[in-house]
Amino acid sequence: MPQAPQLKSVPGGGGSQWQGGRRRWLATDSSRWRGPPTYNGASARPRRPLRFHCSMEFRRRDYLADDSTFSLPRTPVQDHPLTAIRAVAAVQDKGVPSSVSRDRSHSKVDATRDEKVDFEDPLRAHVADPSSSVQIFDNSSRRSLSKEVGQFSAKEWAVFTKALSQKFSYSNMITIPSAFDIVSRNNKEHNKSLADVHIEELEDPEMMIKEEKKVSRLLIDTSVLKFYPTLFLLVIDVMDMFGDLVWERIKKKAEYSDDGTLICSLPESFLSVDVSSQAKETCYNWFCKIGSIRELLPRIYLELAILHCRRFLEDHHMQCLQRLTRMMRGLADPLASAYCHLYMAHRAALVHCKDTGYLIMSISDVNFSLRRIISDKEARQNDSDRNIKLTISLMEPTIEWIMKCIFMEGRQKPNDILVEFGFGSGTLDSTWKVPWTSIIIHHLVKQLPSKIISAYLFEILEVFELIKDLSLDQHLNYRLLGLKLCESPPHLAYVESILNRVMQVIAQYNRLEEYLVVANAYLDIILQCSMGSLLSSILDGILKRAKDRRVDETELDALQSILMKLLKYFSSIENAFASEHFMALYELLSGISKNVINLEMLEKATRSRSISDPTTIQMLFKISKALHDNIDILNEDYQQKSQLICYFVRMVSFGDDRERHLTFLATCRAAFSYFDMDTVVLLSNNLASGAIKGTSKFSNFVKACVAFSEATIPSIPNQIRCMKLFIATAEVALSAGLFSHTKGLLNSAIDCLPCLDLPVHAIII
Repeated sequence: MPQAPQLKSVPGGGGSQWQGGRRRWLATDSSRWRGPPTYNGASARPRRPLRFHCSMEFRRRDYLADDSTFSLPRTPVQDHPLTAIRAVAAVQDKGVPSSVSRDRSHSKVDATRDEKVDFEDPLRAHVADPSSSVQIFDNSSRRSLSKEVGQFSAKEWAVFTKALSQKFSYSNMITIPSAFDIVSRNNKEHNKSLADVHIEELEDPEMMIKEEKKVSRLLIDTSVLKFYPTLFLLVIDVMDMFGDLVWERIKKKAEYSDDGTLICSLPESFLSVDVSSQAKETCYNWFCKIGSIRELLPRIYLELAILHCRRFLEDHHMQCLQRLTRMMRGLADPLASAYCHLYMAHRAALVHCKDTGYLIMSISDVNFSLRRIISDKEARQNDSDRNIKLTISLMEPTIEWIMKCIFMEGRQKPNDILVEFGFGSGTLDSTWKVPWTSIIIHHLVKQLPSKIISAYLFEILEVFELIKDLSLDQHLNYRLLGLKLCESPPHLAYVESILNRVMQVIAQYNRLEEYLVVANAYLDIILQCSMGSLLSSILDGILKRAKDRRVDETELDALQSILMKLLKYFSSIENAFASEHFMALYELLSGISKNVINLEMLEKATRSRSISDPTTIQMLFKISKALHDNIDILNEDYQQKSQLICYFVRMVSFGDDRERHLTFLATCRAAFSYFDMDTVVLLSNNLASGAIKGTSKFSNFVKACVAFSEATIPSIPNQIRCMKLFIATAEVALSAGLFSHTKGLLNSAIDCLPCLDLPVHAIII
């Protein structure tokens, strides 16, 4: 042990001594101080000043000996001592009691030996090798994160936001606070590049967060309902830009040193263990600064903006997403809360979380907000039903996108998702705490695969029968279910019972539109199963509700679709005309819908070889006349309609009644001004040729046919075609012995030559 330093010389009779390493005067002769020493009986100064000579010595320590004496024994181990603690914590997180976890901790430690420790240990820091300063991480053992985890592309999000802005466009002028002035800076910054400005902004995180908080605070105000979606899109553009800048800054910290030297190159699917401690500290500081924001909505939006930066800190983000979802329950305004959930679903796709628990929790919270809006009597007294429906329509896009994210490819299986929603046990499960709203179940069924719906069909029908609220009309849910069943029809044993339950519901609808929409959705299944009695009852119900009233435009679309399906169901056009229900529904049509059905009926008629039934000919002639009268030469459908009319005229056959056929051709020539008259002339010549081969009593009929053709040919604008038709008709007249008609037709053909600016060899008969 080191000894205290000793005083070597003490001046005079009195003296000074060292005690405890400090020097103080001690009285040696008496208990008190008597002044300086005396010489020759007199008090006087010495001739030389007093001098004290002191020296100190310290014992040298043997640190190696001390270490071996006082240090505890140490033995090298393969496992980090904290891995056992982390293993016990992992067991406790899974709900295992602490007593059991202690018993299992040793086995957990053995299981974690081959795993990589996911925390920084400064005691295990290795000396960096300058030759290996740049490292490229191997991706072979990394988990696949990016492209196969079915995240929506930026293009799909852009399509969604564009549709959202177009659906809720707002043209009026409103006052925007000065928060959007954050991009404006001093005139000195105008000469700097945009990247430099952003980097300088991030150098002061507190100022940057303060400005971003001003922007996000705009979403608190929902006074102008129609403008809120547009405002939301503007704000999240700023938030996304802020999040991307923070991401790039932290990534740069992880890949480069302070002097700009490349340390490592992070792969696309990097893990948190690949990130340096300095970058983690920077990332953690950003989250801490955002967590200190007192206002709830700005704090949530800013944390969601940099949510993907959590990949630098941890690999599992489910707890964070659930925490943010619970925080959103503190937002009182249902519209602001719904769009906050929408932004979370958008940003959460960047962290590649396969679990959909937080999204189902979001849907549950939005569902709860909708129930509160619908059932709140005080809100109904203060706001009109119109404002309530407007609020619900503004919230609908958020529900639609979140449902899309839930059923995104690569996430959980649809069956597992339905179990979390309360389906799968024959009756509604109690885990779904809030009663369903119509719009929520509508978008759930909309995103479900058709085969899954067939398996849970009766449970979905039970939900439909229970709900009837303002959020969405009930008939739209039944319509959607019918369309899904048409894509994947259920087993035939269940079809009849399902349709009977649906028909019992729609029989209560008094409005024609609701009845038509639902009937149209289930008509395909009814026709496929050949359920004639059910078909007749549905068509009777349509006629009953459409009696003594004019069908409006929204109802015409559904009625047109029903008639199109019925036309495809009938084997021939004659069967369609023979159906009383079909013709009665056809009479209800008007405008464009009637033209579409007319075109479809004419196409179906021309698929047969010939048309000889007088009633069918008369009906098709009326249809052709209606189509011809609505022909627009500037429209692309002009040629299609004209060709169909020509096909119809060619296919008409009156058998041996040639005179009636010629009369029909004359009627067609008068009725169809846009008609191809070549067809009429050729048909007339064919009638004359057929009559020539018969008895001599048809000579007058042949003359009538030749005269008909001779009068029709000049109406054709093309002179070459006129000349050819004159010559062809002259041949028919010559074969019938009508020399005067032959001469006149040839003269008419010669008269066409001066109008042709062609060489002689170009005229080929």
